[in-house]
Amino acid sequence: MEILKTLIKILVIALIYFGVGPMLGFLMRGKDLFRRIALGFMAFELVRPPSDFTLMLYSIEKYRGHTKGFEFNFLEAIAIGFVVTSLLEGRRDFRWSPPALWAWFLWIVVGLFSVVHAIEPLYVFMPAFKFVKMGIIFVGVFAALRDDKDLLAMMRGFAVALLVQVVICLWGRYVQGGFRVMGWFEHQNPMAMWSYMVAFPILGLALTKETKPFDVYLFFSAFASAGLVVVLSVSRASLAAMGIGAALILFGSFLQGFTVRRIAVAVGGGLGAIFVLAMAADTFMERMGEDDSPKNDLRFALNQQSAAMLKDQPLVGIGWNNFGLANSRPQGTKYSAILERWEENRGRNIYPEQFRANPLTESFYWLLLAENGFLGMATLAIFLLLTVWFAMRSTIAFWKTPMGLMLMGIFVAFSITYLHCKVERVLTQTKNLTTWIMFCALVSKTEWWRREKNRERRLTAKEQR
Repeated sequence: MEILKTLIKILVIALIYFGVGPMLGFLMRGKDLFRRIALGFMAFELVRPPSDFTLMLYSIEKYRGHTKGFEFNFLEAIAIGFVVTSLLEGRRDFRWSPPALWAWFLWIVVGLFSVVHAIEPLYVFMPAFKFVKMGIIFVGVFAALRDDKDLLAMMRGFAVALLVQVVICLWGRYVQGGFRVMGWFEHQNPMAMWSYMVAFPILGLALTKETKPFDVYLFFSAFASAGLVVVLSVSRASLAAMGIGAALILFGSFLQGFTVRRIAVAVGGGLGAIFVLAMAADTFMERMGEDDSPKNDLRFALNQQSAAMLKDQPLVGIGWNNFGLANSRPQGTKYSAILERWEENRGRNIYPEQFRANPLTESFYWLLLAENGFLGMATLAIFLLLTVWFAMRSTIAFWKTPMGLMLMGIFVAFSITYLHCKVERVLTQTKNLTTWIMFCALVSKTEWWRREKNRERRLTAKEQR
């Protein structure tokens, strides 16, 4: 029976990747509207549960690692369509290796070095497979973005996704009686981080003078929805991130000039935030009363496990996607003992059978250091710095265009998300990861536009001389 299920999965995957993807490419050829609808749908679909657009081969459901099998993401079929369309149209701006993508693949190659210390070598290839295929999303989105109308189509898709998400969260909070709602996400924290990452560039567009009235209403509604989602998640760090990010973008808009809309947003946003926080004050006060001292904070003990793994294997780590094995009994008794001592110091009785599936560290960086060592951390840092650098340079280069505040929103989103990853590992999770890669492809394309613009200026100056 399992063999039959696997064969059916393989057939579905083959049909979507080698049939639907290329077919979309032929259908979108020369049709800008169709391509923009597909781009918007790609962004919107990321609000849906991962099971709607992923399929796993060799899935290990009981494993508590960050990748449980060889994951196929059907949004990659749309990306394949974008690539095929660009090839058929002979686009000059198409690139198999867009700016920064080399750093992404360098990180993956270095991550594979960790296989030498892995308890289960096969598990190392699961995230490598997943992240290599994220390169398809990167190349596809890079190919699909050809002008500011395409950027707008993507952001409209994300805006509609936020509007849907807030309805799901309100239902979970006030109809189903949930405390920390998580919508269609695996947990409330990735939902909150996804919401503010998407909300910042949307706010930038809403504040842009050239944005049409319908889009202004859509984007303001989406941003307000994101703020409400963050509040309903009861994530203190995300709430602070939302407030800081919104203030930075609003300040950036004032640098471009004061308008009635921007002043109204500042006043209305402040009043709205006060009202929403007052409505949710009871839940936040309950969260504030939680004891986050090292003695009672599980994250502290898990980070200690990570530090011990890094100390033992500092160069390439204990094995990509092997943390869940290395920190649990019976194969990871040495590191499980750290968590057991922590529990014992809290007055708990220790039963070895309860430590066979210990949780992963919440910190993205501690997880990376433990599994991939300093080499893995260094190579990923190159990619992170490149994306922030491209976002900042693009913001400066296109500051006086309709893209300026949107690009500033992405720069703020990257900066805050990368800081927040000190305590959350969301960039390993499919929905947040795919959204992030789409934004990385976006700033890669704007960086390419910036370079082309400078090249044309140099050629013009040379001809004039």
